[in-house]
Amino acid sequence: MAARPGRPELADIVRAHGLDLGHLPPHHRRVLDAIGDCRTAALGGHVLACDRCGHREISYNSCRDRHCPKCQALDRVRWQEARAEDLLPVPYFHLVFTIPAALHPLFRQDLRLTYDLLFRAVAETLATVAADPAHLGARLGFTTILHTWTQTLLYHPHLHVIVPGGGLDPRMTRWIPARRGFFLPVRVLSAVFRGKLLAFLEAACAQGRLPAPSGTSVARLLRRAARKKWVVYSKPPFAGPEGALTYLGRYTHRIAFSNERLLALEDGQVRFRFRDRAHGNVGRTMTLPALDFLRRFLLHVLPPGFVRIRHYGLFANSVRRERLDLCRTLLGVRPGTADPTPTESWDELLLRLTGRDVTRCPQCRKGRLCVVEDFPPGVVMHLPEPCAASP
Repeated sequence: MAARPGRPELADIVRAHGLDLGHLPPHHRRVLDAIGDCRTAALGGHVLACDRCGHREISYNSCRDRHCPKCQALDRVRWQEARAEDLLPVPYFHLVFTIPAALHPLFRQDLRLTYDLLFRAVAETLATVAADPAHLGARLGFTTILHTWTQTLLYHPHLHVIVPGGGLDPRMTRWIPARRGFFLPVRVLSAVFRGKLLAFLEAACAQGRLPAPSGTSVARLLRRAARKKWVVYSKPPFAGPEGALTYLGRYTHRIAFSNERLLALEDGQVRFRFRDRAHGNVGRTMTLPALDFLRRFLLHVLPPGFVRIRHYGLFANSVRRERLDLCRTLLGVRPGTADPTPTESWDELLLRLTGRDVTRCPQCRKGRLCVVEDFPPGVVMHLPEPCAASP
């Protein structure tokens, strides 16, 4: 199947070469099928008609899969606006916890288990170090987001953490601010993180929950990883809490690859843009065989139902509203309101964000497009040809 004219999309690569991958885990095949079927007759749709001039057009349904590059933008905005109610009037910091490549084979043995252990190790590391009076002596609240890719789609699991600069004292009677421009020492965070994650992995293997990769032993992998440098990166504080939320919004619903980076699909080769992080973030291009490209993409498909955005401490879902109101009171600002119930439809949200009214008739520019017929998946709709104008 040839790529459509102009720049291709990930769906074009899937439709052209997805079946050539052969046997895949069922959830990988479901993801590829969803991406390939997105906004096509395979998912059904509806017929729209203008309430003034009678113009008609077809709109196909979206797959809504979280790995699809066409189905994330509005979900990201809705999530970001809901989280705006949680902002505190303090500096926010961005931390990144990365595991050494020596652990990648072990992580791939059971993604659900190892990713859960990664979240747990990061959460306990931050809570432990922050609670130490030598560093902050406070209870934190923070949000963590799992990413697993590099710009060239190689496997690189790491957690992004957005955290306010400070927390509540152990008795929860006052707010303890972090030092100006500094949150927690990254060397201490790295050492504690390394110890906790290695201990969790070793225990999981000893309990028989995590098998060793073929051809090696768990003990050897853990010793090799322990000798490597573990990186915890801390960026300077954001310019205000709103800046943190905007930045976080870019990470929450980001997927391994976006259609904007694809340049060409020709003769079974995929060419795409990437940023070379190792050489000053310079823009470059890469060409891969389509099957290798898809195999790299599938490295980042999450286990079904896996939660990749998690909230801890003061931000934990069970206590967030109560704890945030207490923080605001101690900081001398008004408590927040209850989370708003989203009432906007997707077309209303798009109009507010972009000024683009997708309900306006493209023919007469005055009427509105309304749904006049729904059709099920697999039905290919054909609209009648418009009548020729009378002489």
